[in-house]
This record gives sequence, C-alpha cells and structure tokens, in this order.
Amino acid sequence: MTIFRQGRRVAGIAAASSLLVLSSSAWSAEYILTMKLEQTTNDHALTLPKVAITRLFEDSSSLMFEKSWFWQDGVHESGWPKHDEAFVNYSFPSFQLDQQNRWSLTPQAGAKFRSNVTRALAGVRVGYKGDGWGLAGRYRYEHDTSHETAVESRVGRIDLYATYNINDDWMLLYNPHYHFKHESRSPDFGSGGRNFMEHELLVFHNVNANNTIFGGYVQRARNSEDAAMDPGQRISSWLVGYEYKF
Repeated sequence: MTIFRQGRRVAGIAAASSLLVLSSSAWSAEYILTMKLEQTTNDHALTLPKVAITRLFEDSSSLMFEKSWFWQDGVHESGWPKHDEAFVNYSFPSFQLDQQNRWSLTPQAGAKFRSNVTRALAGVRVGYKGDGWGLAGRYRYEHDTSHETAVESRVGRIDLYATYNINDDWMLLYNPHYHFKHESRSPDFGSGGRNFMEHELLVFHNVNANNTIFGGYVQRARNSEDAAMDPGQRISSWLVGYEYKF
C-alpha cells in the first residue's frame, strides 16, 4: 500500500501486527482487532484512522479485512473522513521448513479497493523464529486490475521484519521496505523515481493477554520537486495504535 494521492500511500501495519502475534504463543488469539491513527509531517498533513480485523485459524492461516480513511489539512476541514482504501489479505497455512519449527514459508494473496483503482496482490514470506527475536522477509507483487484516472501499474515491494522481545511485555519491530516498478509503462512514484525506501520503527507494549498498545515512526522518501502539493517534502509520519485479541 504505497502511493498517496499527493505522492505516497501511508503504510499499513495490521499484517505486521498479526505476524508479531503469530510469532509468540503467549500472544495467541483467534481474532485480532487493530485500530491505528497516523499523522504525517508535511505541510498539508494527512490524518489517517484505520481499523482491521484479523481471523487466525488453527492451521496457522489468517484472513484480514482492513478499512482506512483520511483527512488532509487545507483540503478536508470538517466532516466525516474520506474513503481511502479497503484491503483484504489471506495468509495461507505456513510450511515448516525444519524440524525445530523455526523456519517457515507463508504464501499470501489479497486485494485493495479504492474509489478509482482495484489492485490484486500476491506474496510470499519466509521467516525465522529465534529465542526472543525473529527475522522475516516478504516479497509482494501488486497488479492494478483497473484504474480510472491513470495507467495501470505493476509494483513490487520487499519487506524485512526484524522483531526483538525486550521482555515479556515489550517488543520492537523494525520494518524497512523497498518499493519498485516492474515495467517501464507504469507511472513513476510520487518521488519522481522508479523506486524508493521506507523505514518503520514500532514499539509494542503488551498490557495483558488481550490488550496491546503500540506507537512509532515511519520515514519516507521526499516528494518530487514537481509534485502538485508539498514538493520536495517528506511525508513521514507518527502513529499510535491499539490491539485487542479475543
């Protein structure tokens, strides 16, 4: 989820949160409700509320539905936030790659729905679970199936998820992700380039068996100097969130 109307799509974290829960038996659950509020740092700042529900199945698969909205300073001054995106993602049952169940491979498939574009997604994640830490990599392919206002694009995204349990109640997640265009006919990103990096750092606090709060920072590339809004500015963001497991 990566290009916003003015240059960048603000990254979601429901899938990453599910990854954290699944990586620790102490945080196991059947459903996860995730709520997040994000605020960008550019002049015409975006305020982005997001809600997701994830169903975890006994075979290690999961199904997530996510809905997001937004306000933008100087554009939407009042009223209910505007529709941003609906997102559905299914993670297939994981394949265990070793006898100790530390290595796993998980195929994924999903779709995104915006007012002017529909996008299909397919990906695969390979993860390693250590003692109090974890490391996973994911490749995801995004293919516009329809686009009313621009050329349909073919986009790739590579994520690295590094987790560290400080203790039973605190966890760190570092998630750098690289976005790139698959073929030349796809339009450039809002940065004016064909690729860019983002860095996300989150802190999770496990309040009890059912409740988790989190927060962090996402650093993004700068807008193109030719951007129609906030040229040359970063659309980085601060975020806070809450998870309820039941």
